[in-house]
Amino acid sequence: MNLGQCMPKNILSLKPKQLIKLLAQGGCSFYREGKGDHCLYRRNVDNTVRVVPIDMGAREMSPAYVLRIFRQFGFADAEIEKLLRGEN
Repeated sequence: MNLGQCMPKNILSLKPKQLIKLLAQGGCSFYREGKGDHCLYRRNVDNTVRVVPIDMGAREMSPAYVLRIFRQFGFADAEIEKLLRGEN
């Protein structure tokens, strides 16, 4: 981790639609439906495509789950902070 980055703080529990809205602002897009209540979303990072399943059937997603999703998409801590603050 770069010393210039800060750890994301104040990550709240989010509903799936709230998380999808934040991910869309960060450049993620719907890829396809997965098994059960899961949908796959993708993001291009450094000439690679990252595809991550998201449980759309959850009522609320824990802060740890939300952070794990951001990390799987390759978001840096500073990017996560900006998205959570509503800065594009």
